[in-house]
Amino acid sequence: MNKRRLHPVAMVTRVGRELKNVLLPLLVVVVAGSGGDFSWRDLVVPLLVLAYTIVAGILSWVRFTYGWDDQTLQVEKGVFVRKKRTIPFERIQGISITEGIWQRLAGVVKVHIETAGNVPGEAEVTLAAVSREEVRRLQRDIEQAKEQAEESNPWNDQEKRLLSPPLFTLSVKEVWLAAVTSGGAFGVVAAVWAFLSQLGDLIPYEALFRNVQATWNGHGRWYIGIIGLVALLAAYGVAIVQNMIRFASFAVRKQEDTIVITRGWLERKTVSVPIGRVQGVMIHESWLRRLFGYATVSLIHAGGALDGGPPGDVVLCPLVKKERVSSIVHACLPEYDLDVTFHPLPERAKIRYMLRPLYWLMVPVLLAAYIERPWGAGLLLVLPLAAWIGVRRYRAAGWALSSRQLTLRSGWFRQTTTYMLKRRLQSIEVSATWWQKRKRLATISAAVMPLGTSARVVDVDGQDAAAVYRWMQVERKDET
Repeated sequence: MNKRRLHPVAMVTRVGRELKNVLLPLLVVVVAGSGGDFSWRDLVVPLLVLAYTIVAGILSWVRFTYGWDDQTLQVEKGVFVRKKRTIPFERIQGISITEGIWQRLAGVVKVHIETAGNVPGEAEVTLAAVSREEVRRLQRDIEQAKEQAEESNPWNDQEKRLLSPPLFTLSVKEVWLAAVTSGGAFGVVAAVWAFLSQLGDLIPYEALFRNVQATWNGHGRWYIGIIGLVALLAAYGVAIVQNMIRFASFAVRKQEDTIVITRGWLERKTVSVPIGRVQGVMIHESWLRRLFGYATVSLIHAGGALDGGPPGDVVLCPLVKKERVSSIVHACLPEYDLDVTFHPLPERAKIRYMLRPLYWLMVPVLLAAYIERPWGAGLLLVLPLAAWIGVRRYRAAGWALSSRQLTLRSGWFRQTTTYMLKRRLQSIEVSATWWQKRKRLATISAAVMPLGTSARVVDVDGQDAAAVYRWMQVERKDET
């Protein structure tokens, strides 16, 4: 086995990332420590920290080696404490390939290798800079090892392993629409706030707060509101650009028993999701996308965050017409049936859905209306609006059951429909509070994956919930 080192661009990106993390805290330390009386001695500790960061990054690159033979992948790393890891090819369940700006300039890619049983959200092995030819050889050796282990049929020709034509792509118009309707503005605001919170010694927050409070008390609410709206629109614009870069060149293909997803403009990313690790299918419909007849399709898989999203979640279609969802999912996952008939919730559950949002809105709305009277009386309109939204959530919720599949649907602002095969379910829980028992209602919760990605519907008829629970108890021998 020949030991290899990563491309030097891995060292550059690692050092750059570490420097980015320490530069701002060091700047704060220098400014706060000098107390307005700057001296060159104040730079000694920051310079030592920078030197240590650079040297540690270089040594980490030198001490990181990898290699593979016909059956295993081996990785050694660690500057002072050497860690050796050997991974059999049979345990490798997913490979995602990322091409960032630095990797594309150097002609290399970043490889995330995920195995069965690793911690969700963390890749088992990450090779930060590997040539494309090496990645192709590694993938070929992994496929050959798996074929030998599974004793595959000898007449499977090479063409069968080639990628099929795209099953789904995003046009330029759809990329733009997906970016506009994805939101993300609050994520940008949170990131900016986290950045500014580190500058507490440089920005006089107390004085700013006093000025804002004085402006508010001096009837400058409109100015503050306009500034807040402009900041939110700016954050929304940044989020749109980020999402357009993320969803550009999006394509879904199927390669035998693997779903291959490629996306990205500045950073090209390829995600391979083995069909055997897919635990369920989720259809998301935000109220805004429903107006245009679009939805989002994601896969629940037994693994980490392959595409940078939440652990166990991979986006299959960021934006797709609802009438195309069934055909696309069936082409990728023939076992799943998306054309199901939902059972609605009983009529006696409607009042609970109407009152539920009022429980936590009533007191703050009444207080705000009283404090800001007389104009605050307009806030009382929020209460009937909340009750109306509760009715919409009641009408949207439902469940469907077949011999081998459970489907749960809930939500209205963001309606989520989860399709789960019986053999993939980890558990089903039926619970009822005292108030639900009075109305003969119950809550159904179904979980997949060992760490429990779950879906639930509240206020199902008690007898229906019991039927779903009994369905889970039946032996799964009828599933083939």
